[in-house]
Amino acid sequence: MPAKALNRRFFLLQAIMMLIDCITVAYISPILVSFGYSKLQIGQVMTLGALAATLARPLWGFLNDRFSCAKQVTLGGTAVGIACYFLLTWGGGQMGLTTVAVMGLYITVVCMMNFVDSWALRLINGGASLNYGATRAGGSLSYALGAVIFGMVVSRWGFRPGNVALWVLWILMCVVVLSLPNPPPTSHLDQKPVTLLQGFRTLRSNRVYWVMLAALFLCTLASGSMESFYSVLILSAGGTEQHVGFALFLQATSELPVMFGYSRLRSRLHLSAAPLMAVSMLCYALKALTLASAGSLNIILVAALFQALSFALFTPACVDFMLETVPGEYLAMGHLLFLAIGQGIGAVAGNALSGILSEYLGMAWMFRTVGFLALLASVLACCSAKMLKRRNFS
Repeated sequence: MPAKALNRRFFLLQAIMMLIDCITVAYISPILVSFGYSKLQIGQVMTLGALAATLARPLWGFLNDRFSCAKQVTLGGTAVGIACYFLLTWGGGQMGLTTVAVMGLYITVVCMMNFVDSWALRLINGGASLNYGATRAGGSLSYALGAVIFGMVVSRWGFRPGNVALWVLWILMCVVVLSLPNPPPTSHLDQKPVTLLQGFRTLRSNRVYWVMLAALFLCTLASGSMESFYSVLILSAGGTEQHVGFALFLQATSELPVMFGYSRLRSRLHLSAAPLMAVSMLCYALKALTLASAGSLNIILVAALFQALSFALFTPACVDFMLETVPGEYLAMGHLLFLAIGQGIGAVAGNALSGILSEYLGMAWMFRTVGFLALLASVLACCSAKMLKRRNFS
């Protein structure tokens, strides 16, 4: 497929996928607040969701590496996720149903966002001219618009209208996904069949990978806590669901310049991906510490702009880091294992920690604690960058 057509279609896929993520996952905490759940209960439910995603991510990656079935998994997984959102919004707030629905959303919609990234990785490694940063900007743009519009819808009609919008988006996704190529089979890269065990063995000796993974784990204690409790902080400061939508809009629009300009930025700075990941982790720390000391709703909203140099920088840099450090035949598995342990287990620990700290010490101390952990993560990422530089020179 010509590069221009591939980039356009992948741009549309990212846009639709992020809009689905905005409607479902981004509003989980406000939904739980509307059910009357305490901060501790919100932390517990989100912890179980993150644990479910942790276990699922490597399996999704293995399926893509072994069978090159990205189109089938993306469509099937997203459809199941939309069904889970229906269960969440029509379940009446019952703890059991709500927990199952949230876990289902994490296994499907949350994992599918990462799965689409691994799809891009496999295509790039197979020789496709895919500009990942630019296509990922499509997700940021649609997320920004969706956050504002859905925030107004929720303020007036509640969360249930999202069910109709989600199925319309899924139909559009079918049209886009079926026009995209599956990644090339791994047999072109290695005649030995891809196995889950061999993938773990291959990655086990990669020290650069594991040091960066430790950094991601610590950083996720901050980013996961902010993702779960940012909207709760807005509501507790006197904001409404419309303010939540505006904050998400600020986050997403701030991502656009970095996403579009990532390739040019990296080429001008002549840096590998690892130092950029260290910068992104530092910005996560600064955001957490800002939220910890925020004295007004306006400061809380403006803190969303840290997204430009945290998430927006980390996401394409992580894709490049995988291409620089992981063998081609295990790219999808290596990427999703990286996210499963770093973001998945990190989110499990982060949600549990943030729920307890918020309930007993307050959200300010919770944000301070995870902010300092993100600072430590940035230091570890710098160590990984130095190790990678030494390895490349040796």
